[in-house]
Amino acid sequence: MAQQPDPPSFVVLSEDYDDPGAAPGGQHPAPQRRRAPPRLIGLAHDRRIRWAAALAAGAAATGFIAVAVTGEHAAAPTRTPAVQAPAPAPVPTLLAFGQPWPTAPASCGSVRYQPIMTAVPLRASTGVRLQVGGQSVHTVDVDARSVTSTPGLSLPSQRFITQLVPGSAGASYALVQGCESTDTSQVLQVGPDSSHLVLASDRHIDSLFSDGRGGVWAAEVADIATDGPITMVQLPGPGVVRLPAGLTPVAVHGHQLIGLTSSAAERRSASSGTLVSYDLASRRLGSRIGRASSVTASAGVVLWTPEPCTLTAACLLHRLDLATGEQDIGKYVLPVETSVAGGVLSPDRTLFAFPLAQIYEGPRTDAVGFGPPFDVAVLHLDTGALERVGGLTLPPTELPGLTFSAQGNWLVIALNQGRRTELVLWRPGLLRPLRPDIRIGDLMLQAPPVLAR
Repeated sequence: MAQQPDPPSFVVLSEDYDDPGAAPGGQHPAPQRRRAPPRLIGLAHDRRIRWAAALAAGAAATGFIAVAVTGEHAAAPTRTPAVQAPAPAPVPTLLAFGQPWPTAPASCGSVRYQPIMTAVPLRASTGVRLQVGGQSVHTVDVDARSVTSTPGLSLPSQRFITQLVPGSAGASYALVQGCESTDTSQVLQVGPDSSHLVLASDRHIDSLFSDGRGGVWAAEVADIATDGPITMVQLPGPGVVRLPAGLTPVAVHGHQLIGLTSSAAERRSASSGTLVSYDLASRRLGSRIGRASSVTASAGVVLWTPEPCTLTAACLLHRLDLATGEQDIGKYVLPVETSVAGGVLSPDRTLFAFPLAQIYEGPRTDAVGFGPPFDVAVLHLDTGALERVGGLTLPPTELPGLTFSAQGNWLVIALNQGRRTELVLWRPGLLRPLRPDIRIGDLMLQAPPVLAR
C-alpha cells in the first residue's frame, strides 16, 4: 500500500525527557497547505485517520482515574496464548496485479474502489444494533432489517459525519468534516430523536475521544499540513488544553491522555513513535510507556506492536488497560504485513479485528500507488489463532468501518460502495460473511463510521 512521505521532522520533547539515543528533529519551514487526494486514498494518507479508533470505532474508555504508567516494560507480564496457531496460508488475490478494480462514483467528485465479496444471506437472529454515519446518522436494527435516520439531521453536499463516539444517556457525538482535509469542522450531539451542535470550530478537528464518563474530547489542529500543535477541547466543556508540540492523542480516560510522539528518525508511519502519558488536568507529561510500530485504541485498551512483525520471531502485542493502568504482553505468530492501526477489540476483549494486507508476488506499489489488497483478519487473543474473513477482498485504497456488537461478538463490517454503505456480519468459524441485505443510501467521505449500541 502506498505510503505518504513523512512531514518535516520536528522537536517533540526536550532532550532531558526523550531517549538519549533519539535524534532531535531539525527545523524546517512549514509546508504548503495541501488538498485532499482526489480519490481519497485510504489508511495513512490523511491525518484524520491517524487515530485508529476513529477509523472504524472510537476509543471507548471507562471511568475516571489518573492512570499510573510505569516504565516501558515494568509490571507488564508476558503471556503466550495456550494454543499458538500459525497464520493461515495467504488468500489468493482475486484481481491480478495491474488489473483495474471495479469502481463507483462517490462523494466529493471522487471514485470509490469496490470490494470483491462473496457473502451468504443472514438468517440467524443477532441482536445487533448500531449507528452508521454519513450525511445523517442512521440507526440500524439488523434483525428487523430497519434503517432509521435521525430526524432533522441532513448535512450539505460537501459535509460528512466521519466519526461516531459514545456519549451519556444513549447519546452519541458525531464529527462533521468536509471534502478538504483543511476544512473547518463541527461536532454534533445526536440523541434518539434529535441532534444539536455542541462545537463549531474555525479550525480542523482531527478526531474525537470518549473520556469514559459520557463526555468527549475533540482534537483540533490549526492547519493539517503543519502537524500540530494540537488543542484538546472538552465537550460539553469547559476544558481547553494545548498539548506539547508533536504529541498526538491515541486515547483518553478521565483526564489521563495516552499520546504518541516521535522524531523523524523513529517515525515509520502515522501510527508509530513513542507512547507517553499526559495529564489533561495538571497539563504535565507523565511516564514514557514504550515504542510503537503501530498502535490503536478500542474497548478501553491501547494495543501496540513495538516492532514490525517478522518471519523469524513471534510478534509482541502490548496491551494497556486504561481503567487499571495494567499492561501485559502477548506473543503471537503474525504475518510480516501486520499493523494494528485501525483495529477494534471485542467487548469481552478476546477478539481483535484489523485490516491485514495480503501476501502476493509483485511490487509493493504500482505507478498510481496501488499495493497489496487487504483482508479483514481476526486474532483470537486467548489462543493465538488468526482467522481471515473469507469471501471478502478489499482494494488497497479503501478500508472498511469495523465494530463489534455490544453482545455476542458479532463483527460488523461496513463497506463504502460509493453512494451507499452495505453492512455484513461475521463470527469466528464462518467461511464467508453474512449479508443481512441492509444498504444505507447515503454518501460517506471515507470508511463508514459505525458505533455499536
